[in-house]
Amino acid sequence: MSPPRRPRGLRRAPRALGSGVVLALVGLLLALLAPPAATAAPEEAEEADPAPVTVVLDTMAPRVVTADGPPELVVGGRVVNTSAVTARDVEVRLERGAALTGSRAALGALEGDGLGGAVRTPPVDVAPQIAPGTEASFLVRVPLTGPGSLGIAATGVHPLLVGVDGSLGSGGATRLGAVRLLLPVVGVPGGGPPAAPPVGRATGLSLLYPLADRPRRVPVLPGAPTLLSDDDLAASFAPGGRLAGLVDALARAAPPGSAAARSVCLAVDADLLETAQAMAAGYEVRTPGGGTAPGAGAEAAGRWLDAVRTQARGRCVTALPYAGTDLVATARGDQPGLTAAGVDTGTRRVAAILGTTPVPGTVWPPGGVVDERTLGDLAGAGTRTVLLDGDALDGTLPAGGLARLPGGTTAVTLDPVAAEALGPRDDDRGGSTSPAGTPGALAAQDALGVLGLRALQTAPATGAPPVEVVAPPTDWAASGAEASALLAGVDDLTRLGLARPVDLGSLVGPAGAGTPLPGATLATPAREVDAVQASVVARAAAVRDRQRELLAATERDGVGAPSPGDFVEPLTDGVLRSLSAAWRGDPAVQDAQVGAVERQVDELRGAVRVVQPSGSYSLGTNDAPLLLTVENRLPVAVRVQVVLEPTNGLRTAPLPVVTVPAFGSRQVQVEVEVTRAGQFQVDAQARTPGGEPLGPTARLLLRSTAYGTITVWLTASAAVVLVILASVRIARRVLAARRDRRSRRRHRRGPPTGPEEPDLPTRELQRR
Repeated sequence: MSPPRRPRGLRRAPRALGSGVVLALVGLLLALLAPPAATAAPEEAEEADPAPVTVVLDTMAPRVVTADGPPELVVGGRVVNTSAVTARDVEVRLERGAALTGSRAALGALEGDGLGGAVRTPPVDVAPQIAPGTEASFLVRVPLTGPGSLGIAATGVHPLLVGVDGSLGSGGATRLGAVRLLLPVVGVPGGGPPAAPPVGRATGLSLLYPLADRPRRVPVLPGAPTLLSDDDLAASFAPGGRLAGLVDALARAAPPGSAAARSVCLAVDADLLETAQAMAAGYEVRTPGGGTAPGAGAEAAGRWLDAVRTQARGRCVTALPYAGTDLVATARGDQPGLTAAGVDTGTRRVAAILGTTPVPGTVWPPGGVVDERTLGDLAGAGTRTVLLDGDALDGTLPAGGLARLPGGTTAVTLDPVAAEALGPRDDDRGGSTSPAGTPGALAAQDALGVLGLRALQTAPATGAPPVEVVAPPTDWAASGAEASALLAGVDDLTRLGLARPVDLGSLVGPAGAGTPLPGATLATPAREVDAVQASVVARAAAVRDRQRELLAATERDGVGAPSPGDFVEPLTDGVLRSLSAAWRGDPAVQDAQVGAVERQVDELRGAVRVVQPSGSYSLGTNDAPLLLTVENRLPVAVRVQVVLEPTNGLRTAPLPVVTVPAFGSRQVQVEVEVTRAGQFQVDAQARTPGGEPLGPTARLLLRSTAYGTITVWLTASAAVVLVILASVRIARRVLAARRDRRSRRRHRRGPPTGPEEPDLPTRELQRR
């Protein structure tokens, strides 16, 4: 066979390479002789090139400007030179835009707009030089009113820019970097208190306070130590960690009885609570090499869980779908049972662990988005209220407004501007960045601005005053200090009479099915809602069906033994974790998650099996029984039926269902009927009463020396035929012998010549 030919282009590569070199040299010469190209537009240059320095804000006071507050704004931070050249003559100044007039303007300001005609303060020197890779600190003090100030003259929410200017290398002065923020002003320093709305007409503020994280538990067999995919929660539960800071902020800034406490409703994921509970009892962590190592966060997890129980006492609590179950995905996969399991499991476990009753019938789906099918499945599972993103509904309902969806479910709209202010955003708009959605300082400043904007809005003359429901992302990255700042802002606005505290339970409690509410429909078509891929949902549903079959076959094995629910229900938890919305957009992780649950179910089923015999069975009779052993390595008793695959030469009757004790075995006698002699193989397997296979198949080797019923019948029939044939042959011989004697007798006598002589006996008598 001739060797394969190389592609035609590869054979001509040397010639092409030489031509390319010549063309490159010609192009370089033309570029040197040509006039310089026009520079790009400033906006395009700013978007294409990252800022040469990073501006990091550490402090700002006051966070909310009030009439009785300090008369100046103090901003502190650092300038970090991330370029490859020295930054010279670096200075910082503040720029303030006009007061925002509504949600559209607020969204624009969050994206970096709204600074046209800004008030600019005098620059403050930072450093004459900042070498590459180094930083310099700054502190800016600017009066809020008067000459050289920010020019604050009335209440309102203003866009604020902290800009850093300077020169890079030998270039001229330019904007090196900036940070954009919102500055709420609810009172002018030195002026009188702000005019509060009439009693009962103030805007209501309700804050959903999420305590959640992405699933980290890895499926393991019952009785095995808890295994986590990583040990990040150990740092998050420890003092200074994200989750520890969120819980500590409740104790500091929203103690029981405060206005902030009356506005807060904890949104808790039961999977996170259970993970902390399991960690406190000891756990292991998967290592990069595939092994395991002891976890380091047992003590921190126990302290954190105790703190959550303390802070949840007497507060509004709502349960998130278990492990962030992607309810859109389960609905699209036609799995209403998984949708109901995600909601019901989360509610039951939160109530059991925290010892409190979550707001009944209320669901906050991941991202605050559902489609029509999801809404129908939730209604069928008993959900009365869904918390939806403000852009998920048609119409002009205000944020926090209650509406009646098709089917009778009540919708509570979450403030979309506040959600934008609390989540991470792109940091390349106009060369400015935002600390929102980060664990850094001032991450909640934009949210404070949105709260101030809502509190200062004009109350309607008639009808119920609006209620703004502010909801950070469920994986809110804010530190404890920033969470405290947000809670303190809610408390300040309530203390000034500009807002009234409303928790979620108080908001949805009166919204019964008979309460008149405006109608609304979902605005987002189902195809535009992102979800976990359908193939993963199908695999997860198949796993859950196998889990249910295994649960039906198990039973408690004595007093004090684990119940089948305690043993098998964690399989449902694993299925729901594999369908977490945290894995949206990452098919590889989705497949790995559901694959881990599939392997766990296979391992559990493999723990019940027919023991493979070490030798062969010798059958001496056609109805000799087989003695098989069924082994159960599970902590619960299992009802098993042994099934032998159909085999030529062997007949078996259906076997009864037997119960194999936990961590034990049982012998099963199989009555067989052999219809042939010789050696042959038979496959035996343990199955559930419903026919689902459990452990691996055992192959039995049979050696039969017995005659079966067919063989006996054939032998007997042949014997009868032989007897008949022999009898016929004997009869023929007897008849032939008789005929032969007669013939010889007649031949010996000959023809008669005289009187007939008497026969021999007569002659003998005559002689006598």
